[in-house]
Amino acid sequence: MKSGITFLLIYFFFSTASAQILNPGFEDWSNEDPVNWFSFDELTMMNWITQSSDAHGGSSSARLQVGEFPFGPYLWSLDDNGNFHSVTEKHGSLKGWYKFSPEDNDQLMIVVGMLDSDTIVVGSGGWVQQSAVTSWSEFEIPIYYTPGSPDPVQTLINIGIYDSTGQPTTNSFALIDDLSFTGPSAVEQISGLPQDFSLRQNYPNPFNPSTNIEYTLPEASFVQIKVYDILGNEVATLVNEEQSAGTYRADFSGSDLASGLYIAKLQAGNYSKTIKMSLLK
Repeated sequence: MKSGITFLLIYFFFSTASAQILNPGFEDWSNEDPVNWFSFDELTMMNWITQSSDAHGGSSSARLQVGEFPFGPYLWSLDDNGNFHSVTEKHGSLKGWYKFSPEDNDQLMIVVGMLDSDTIVVGSGGWVQQSAVTSWSEFEIPIYYTPGSPDPVQTLINIGIYDSTGQPTTNSFALIDDLSFTGPSAVEQISGLPQDFSLRQNYPNPFNPSTNIEYTLPEASFVQIKVYDILGNEVATLVNEEQSAGTYRADFSGSDLASGLYIAKLQAGNYSKTIKMSLLK
């Protein structure tokens, strides 16, 4: 993950936003590079990021192929003028589709940073895939925000293949397609030290499409909040991290879900509780 974060920070000097995830399905290409994305090829004059007809949606995807070079390949969400792609809210996660064919210890890595107008990071998330995936599969990266931070106005997405022990191996490759942000689903600490663990009923309830879930932690704990449909299928992970004592609010969006009953479950240390939530569209 360190090399990906390094590249993320290196490119924070580019200027501000244009439009939200431009060319998200990698349908548009120019001079053998994806339009409105800054590619590793443009740094090395190589051609290790190419247009592939093997696509999840539409007619093409981006293929990242490892070549004989000590880094890469990488893609950054920078438009053709060097601007970050813009956002308008605290999106809950970054989603997309991928295939991955690794050699040796190679890993597919995606890092997303959410920035304010001064290019200060207010939220971030990361994801690593280590094993081969031969059919199109979906990834989802939860984005965690600094408590009390302003809404982001721009984003930098970094996609790459690396080997944490050294240079990635020639012939490792990945296909990436159909990137998107989910609706607002942030977690924010809203007050100080409570006396007990608790999970409060979401509000509003019923909701359409967003609702708030408050919970309290009397001590530092590893916290998970997951949302399930009535059949027990997991539909979202809102929290999956160590958190200090306090009262928190998690925002959940059901914009991509059907109307119905959903279950939110809090697991914090040995404490566990569920609530029922009703989505009405």
